[in-house]
Amino acid sequence: MDKKVLEEEKAYLKRVFNQIDDLKQKNAKKIKKNQEKIKTSKAFFAENFYDIKSGSDELASVNLQIENLENQNLLFEKEVKRLTKQSNNPYFGRFDFKEKNQDKANPCYIGLGLVQEDDETLVYDWRADICSLYYDDHIGKNSYTCPDGEISGDVTLKRQFKIENKNLSYYIDSNMIINDDILMETLSKNASSKMHEIVSTIQKEQNTLIRAEDFENTIVQGVAGSGKTSIAMHRVSYLLYKYRNQLKSEDILILSPSEIFADYINDVLPSLGEEKPFTTTFNEIAKRLLGEEFETREAMLERVIGKQRQGDFEDIAIKSSFEFLSDLKKFLNNNICNLFIPKTMVFGDIVITKEEMSDIYFNRMKNLPIYKRIDVLSEFITEKFSVPRNRHADLQKRAKKLLYNKFITTDLIKIYNLFLQSLEIKEIDKIGAYDVAPILLIKENLFSLKNNFDAKYVIVDEMQDYTPCHFYLFEKIWKCAKLYLGDINQSIDRTLPPTYLKNLARQTKSKIKYLTKSYRSTLQISVFSQKILGHHVADNVNRNGEEVMCLRTRDYAKAIEKIIEERQNNKGESIAIICKTNEEIKELQKSSPELKKFKILSSTKSTNAKKIITTPANAKGVEFDCVIIPFATDENYKNELDRNLLYVSATRALHKLYFISTKSPSRFLVKKN
Repeated sequence: MDKKVLEEEKAYLKRVFNQIDDLKQKNAKKIKKNQEKIKTSKAFFAENFYDIKSGSDELASVNLQIENLENQNLLFEKEVKRLTKQSNNPYFGRFDFKEKNQDKANPCYIGLGLVQEDDETLVYDWRADICSLYYDDHIGKNSYTCPDGEISGDVTLKRQFKIENKNLSYYIDSNMIINDDILMETLSKNASSKMHEIVSTIQKEQNTLIRAEDFENTIVQGVAGSGKTSIAMHRVSYLLYKYRNQLKSEDILILSPSEIFADYINDVLPSLGEEKPFTTTFNEIAKRLLGEEFETREAMLERVIGKQRQGDFEDIAIKSSFEFLSDLKKFLNNNICNLFIPKTMVFGDIVITKEEMSDIYFNRMKNLPIYKRIDVLSEFITEKFSVPRNRHADLQKRAKKLLYNKFITTDLIKIYNLFLQSLEIKEIDKIGAYDVAPILLIKENLFSLKNNFDAKYVIVDEMQDYTPCHFYLFEKIWKCAKLYLGDINQSIDRTLPPTYLKNLARQTKSKIKYLTKSYRSTLQISVFSQKILGHHVADNVNRNGEEVMCLRTRDYAKAIEKIIEERQNNKGESIAIICKTNEEIKELQKSSPELKKFKILSSTKSTNAKKIITTPANAKGVEFDCVIIPFATDENYKNELDRNLLYVSATRALHKLYFISTKSPSRFLVKKN
């Protein structure tokens, strides 16, 4: 480092710190001033309560003034909160950009949010158009797009800073986006119970997805540790910044794989200065829309993984296929319509003939779903009556009830079983996890779905957990653009071929983007994990670490206790024991008081504990410093389902990975010549 440059950078940092403090004080004064105005307005209202007429312009004016002042204070408080966070680390990088036809380069410092002094920008918000230059390319000729059009020029410098406790520790000049030294330092840190923002280490391929200008359906196929969910969170932040006049946080919905995962990502957007979007799970949506008891995905996985019956695998394979959806669509467009049996309806002098109803339902409205045909029929019946317009809605409601009585059955399970019969598939008496989406599609066709999950942008995480029927249902529920994220190699109840993505893209009218670089695990863990999978899927950052350990033991509990004891010097390290099933968890905790202290991570129960015990299904998407996989025998992990389970479990580890077996280790852990 050049000493003169270092001193200049330290002086600039001090200036930014002073300006942040000044801005915080100014906002605090504005808040105080508004509070005094609110207090005065409320006092005026109280003193003149009996003199001000209810509904008068004066009353409305006082209320509007109070409301505007309170809204202003919310914005000022949000700004103070953001500046307070940024005061610890006001920026992380700098790039110098010389616009075409300008004499000199303009230094641009980039941080979590905007810091201005009068008309001068001291720190740019990382989401600003110009900041794409920092993330996108190397030094040299470049351009960025803004509302004024394309701005061309030269990037003459890229610099990264390490700022700790308000001190500039060092800087690094690099022609790369993120220098390896800083990236490695970030990746080497211990895992946290919450996901954090990654604005200082966003990579080029991640930045492209975050800043995509189109609102098209997009599938992101990303290897384990490629930052898929982080990208999704930062994309939300970018969209809220870029389209702040058209898009609010409540307009965005995140479909999370589980409640614990929703909790894991909960702090990312607030840390980026945005409100939390609405996050829910498919189970929650299904509960509201279906109104029936059903088997959850978590219960299904425990049953299928534990018992591994051929019949279950066949059922999953059929119901998760594109062919199954194709057959269901044909059923919904044709067979289900024949459940309606038109009959002549007589209301005194008013007669609606069987032929009239049949013509409307089967001919004129034949391309519409059933509920729309019934809407048209009920309106047709209502128009026959000479009643005032204000009574039409009530009359239509009664007509609909009569029309639905003309169906052979409207019982969803009975109708679904008729469909299964047509495919010569075993009928159901209870709704299984893979029956929920097709039954909801039947309900949507028959009655429509009263959806309370409106959104302008939807993110679906862990897309490999859903079937073509789910995706077709999502298109019915949300007409807006969707971002689908996942990894077909992390499917734990079926094997998805590479062609799956192309078929899914065709069905959802999506473009496919691939993320092939993994940033989570050490090189040793990543290479070993891919050997489990049986083929190369990921490129790695070159972060070396400890070798993966495959241990033999007579006693699982004692072997794990020994590992924990050996790792006591690793302060703050999170350790996860990932068992195949909940039965294995019970067995381990029953045999050891020490392991009984480990907190269970389930689909509905999150924990901030450093010592976790869980299953692959519940560990997906989360990461830990050290992962221990017991019961890793060939008897226990022997087929393709088991291979996927091992891969998912192994890729949860950041720094250290252990496999423990009492007998011969799984065939997927053995080196092949």
